[in-house]
Amino acid sequence: MNKQAIWFIVNPISGSKNKSKNIVQLIDNQLDKDKYLPEIYYTKYAGHATEIAAEAVKKNIPIVVAIGGDGTVNEIGKALINTKTALGIIPTGSGNGLARELEIPMKPTKAIESLNTPLNKQIDVCFMNEVPFFCTAGIGFDAHCAEIFSKKKGRGLMNYIKVGFTEFWKFKPLKCVFGGNNYDIFSITFGNASQFGNNAYITPTAIIDDGLIDCTIINPPSALQAIQMIAQLFNGNIHSSNLSENYRGTKFIVKNEQNFLIHYDGEPLQTTANELIISISEKSLRVII
Repeated sequence: MNKQAIWFIVNPISGSKNKSKNIVQLIDNQLDKDKYLPEIYYTKYAGHATEIAAEAVKKNIPIVVAIGGDGTVNEIGKALINTKTALGIIPTGSGNGLARELEIPMKPTKAIESLNTPLNKQIDVCFMNEVPFFCTAGIGFDAHCAEIFSKKKGRGLMNYIKVGFTEFWKFKPLKCVFGGNNYDIFSITFGNASQFGNNAYITPTAIIDDGLIDCTIINPPSALQAIQMIAQLFNGNIHSSNLSENYRGTKFIVKNEQNFLIHYDGEPLQTTANELIISISEKSLRVII
């Protein structure tokens, strides 16, 4: 039987270095070597994972596996859009939103074992202007916190909650135009998937292969309301909040007098645009679930 090539791309700074080393050892132990011919690559700088994944596409590698968090997954996945190469995930990040959405096991051993009997699925890809995202993207408080969080040394849910608590008191509502109406918003999130990560369901009705973008607008909350909304976020019923507005569609436009700070799959980006067009490409990414 001809062995199938499979590339693993490791982000060595996602999680601990020991965790990355342990996962490489697990691959050696758990991956079906009668079926696969694995190669392992380590990223060395921002964007390196995209370059490696693009090379895999050129060489017709059937599966490229991201070992890292949602940022690493995004870097690799963007090179695989509209190709025959499938994206696999061994989650080692803080939120692991796409892995959770696809019901990929959080335990590396189980995630590797699932690659031995792979199931393919075609999922949608969304774009905020030219920036692709697979889970969520947005503006306002979440983008602000993503930027602050990216500069911190610590990772994980608790560190993100600390950032959110500290920044809540400083953040001023963002003025923008959405659907032809003027808003002072706390946040607007566009969801291809239902969650940010860590099972925080910001667009709880989103389905990753239905050809639609879900949108959740959060109007400015009081401190008490914010606490209530955190509970709703993790309970999956944020859309029932009185401060929440919810929409579904294939295209959204948001305008602002200033350039937008956005987040996409948890990564912050200061854009040069004062207009954001959110669009969708149906079933354009092959994933291993």
